[in-house]
Amino acid sequence: MKFAQITELAAAARDLVALSQKAPSNTHPEKAGGYLVIGSRGFEERYILKIGTCPAEKEDKYRNLAQEKAHRLFSDWLRDPLTISSWQTREPKLDRWGGAVSFPIIGERSPSCDIISFSGLIEPADEALGLMLGYQFNLATDPSFAERVISISANKVYREMMQR
Repeated sequence: MKFAQITELAAAARDLVALSQKAPSNTHPEKAGGYLVIGSRGFEERYILKIGTCPAEKEDKYRNLAQEKAHRLFSDWLRDPLTISSWQTREPKLDRWGGAVSFPIIGERSPSCDIISFSGLIEPADEALGLMLGYQFNLATDPSFAERVISISANKVYREMMQR
């Protein structure tokens, strides 16, 4: 990814945070930001971006959780390339949450994927933001991919954001 794309992605993420705040099933619409982690081309490139605003005392937590989700999903994906969501290994007792999506790269000689992870909103909104960014930046094009991801998490926020 180039710097211009990262800048565009950050702007799109800010817009999606605002959109998530209006989702009827968002139980914490006051949450207005967090951390976005992008792992590109099988984590050869990594980006961590602060998006929107979040309480200073939560910044480290959100940054760490966004990274943990992305790294966990990448590890899970290496073991099983059908793994597409951090919800598949979600364990709240171990502080492992949903909110990361892997986008397989089609046509690569060896398996690879891009990952978008977010932390700072409610879990379904974290996931919706990553999934919607994936579509906006053509990491996914098939509508059935989104259906597979949101069927794992029963994500109502994603559907509500898509309707706006």
